Amino acid sequence: MAKKSKSKVDTINSKIQLVMRSGKYVLGTGQTLTTLRAGRSKLIVIANNCPPIRKAEIEYYAMLSKTPVHHYSGNNLDLGTACGKHFRSSVLSITDVGDSDITSA
Repeated sequence: MAKKSKSKVDTINSKIQLVMRSGKYVLGTGQTLTTLRAGRSKLIVIANNCPPIRKAEIEYYAMLSKTPVHHYSGNNLDLGTACGKHFRSSVLSITDVGDSDITSA
């Protein structure tokens, strides 16, 4: 019998959890914009229910700083849970990937 392959969501969740343990990150729109303006972000993860005006602003600054953006398939509660937090988060900015290879995802 063939081995079950991990779904894409499980893969990105495990990579996010590895970043939480070994890397550096910031949660939230305000702090994400600060890291983008400073050029410290390596990857931006945006939940699918992030407000359109904020999503557009983050994508604009990411384009200026040439930072890749990943559109997370879950909502902000799922993204917060994937980060190991007990609250919602629409945006995650990874400043140091640590042991993870999330930037190649």
